[in-house]
Amino acid sequence: MLHLTDARTGHPQPAAPPGTRRLRVAYCPGSLRAALTADVIRRAAERHHLVVQVTRHDCTAAGLAATSKATWHTDPMRFNIHPAQGTSGPDDPSPDIHVTPAPDHIAPPPRVLLVVPADPGPQTPEAAAWQAADPLALRLALLARESPDSMPLSEDDLARTTDHLGELRTDVAHFAESPSAAPPAGRIAEVHAAVDDNLGTLRALNLTDALRTDPGIPPGARFEALIHLDRTFGLDLARDIGR
Repeated sequence: MLHLTDARTGHPQPAAPPGTRRLRVAYCPGSLRAALTADVIRRAAERHHLVVQVTRHDCTAAGLAATSKATWHTDPMRFNIHPAQGTSGPDDPSPDIHVTPAPDHIAPPPRVLLVVPADPGPQTPEAAAWQAADPLALRLALLARESPDSMPLSEDDLARTTDHLGELRTDVAHFAESPSAAPPAGRIAEVHAAVDDNLGTLRALNLTDALRTDPGIPPGARFEALIHLDRTFGLDLARDIGR
């Protein structure tokens, strides 16, 4: 089961309340990191057969605008972020999980609070790099952040991530030409376990890279594994097949 660490207590909590198969997730709009985190939660929770509802929450009381001039907020589908299923606000029932870069004055209080770093401010070098980046390369770069608030993402960082995403897609296209084979269940389970442990996406990506480059696994099995794992990562790894 997916477990998330509550920012208020520092204790891990199961994503879904005990005895239910439904999960309500709210995030503050105007934050790509919050929207991306909510999207990964949805993907991981649905793997556990939970019914997930994600809403855009009114966070104006916490000092967050509902809209932003930054292009990364205008169309979440560019980042393979599934559109929210409506809106929520202070007068609605408490969500199970709330994702925000501004934890003060969030109402109603959620069962689990996740705090993400704020997106870069306007007129900063990092904001310019985000604006110019390929959307899914930026998604990959944010998923691969070990300490997301320690260092800004530079143009060089995003250029390297773009190259790496290209390598992933090239390998998937190459593996697709081999006979299909059963994916390595144990290695896939390790990746899932990393994500289920408080959204450990960096470790999950590293484990995926190790699987991708393991010559002991048949190419067809690596293909099946990478396509399966991309349901969680959302990187369109199959995009170059047949090109």
